[in-house]
Amino acid sequence: MAKQPQKPKSAYSAPRKPQPAPKKSKLSPALLIGIIGAVVLVFAGIILLANRAANAPLTATNRVGEGTAWGPVDAPVTVIDYSDYGCSHCRDFALNQGKQLREEYESTGKVRFEFKHMIIGGTATRDAANASECAADQGRFWDYHDALFARQGTSANPFTKPLLKRYAAELGLDSAQFDPCVDRNAHYNTVAASESEARAKGVNATPTFFINGEKIEGARQYEQFKASVDAAIAAAQ
Repeated sequence: MAKQPQKPKSAYSAPRKPQPAPKKSKLSPALLIGIIGAVVLVFAGIILLANRAANAPLTATNRVGEGTAWGPVDAPVTVIDYSDYGCSHCRDFALNQGKQLREEYESTGKVRFEFKHMIIGGTATRDAANASECAADQGRFWDYHDALFARQGTSANPFTKPLLKRYAAELGLDSAQFDPCVDRNAHYNTVAASESEARAKGVNATPTFFINGEKIEGARQYEQFKASVDAAIAAAQ
């Protein structure tokens, strides 16, 4: 049988579908400039607020003779606070719930509150802890404690030794006594002993509290913290 002649292959190929052109940005140059300007303003506002916080006057209560605790030694309830001056949750507690607690309970004689160091921020916050102990030497621990937390976050490192000395001067501490104490790291051993004590109790986060031995981690809302203190007072009666 004779073979059928093969049709020659066509040199024609179907045209490719045109690829969609990349979409052009719908942002007009004016809108783009406006967005960039808004971002710049936000960052400028953040910097301005940080500068204001850094230069805001420090408040001094001038309570003389206090150590690193408030409340009588023989109070039925002891609250121990392990904190670090670079910890934001510690700052929030110290400047809010901690002050409320003192206002409500110090005059009752039923609560003793002790502040102790647990360093998580390295050399910077260890220097701050040492400086707070130097302030305690002059009976001004709590003023300085509040100042350190108030200055937290106002610069890349608000706890350089020159700044630590400046805060003390602003609070009216005796610089002739305070400055050498800071320069010599005079209370590093005290800070280290506090850290060792904290670790022995299983503290691995700040703030961590012990209310008559009951461990509480984190800065709870004031009413929750108060409930734990009241329960400890009731149990001690």
